[in-house]
Amino acid sequence: MRTTANIAAVRGYEGFAELAAAAKVVKNVALFVVAPFIGLAYAAAFPFVAVGMLAWYGVRAARKRAGAA
Repeated sequence: MRTTANIAAVRGYEGFAELAAAAKVVKNVALFVVAPFIGLAYAAAFPFVAVGMLAWYGVRAARKRAGAA
């Protein structure tokens, strides 16, 4: 049997509901602040990933052609 109750829903622990709500707000603010840096990391990594993919497909095509000849 699977239960869906969390610690904030259990009687006697009503104080954890406010703590959970505050933690959710802090998490959202932190993600909002960090998001531009994550985007910058993706943008900086894109050229390297693209070159790696082109090299990978090129090697695969060359090996396939060498095997067919």
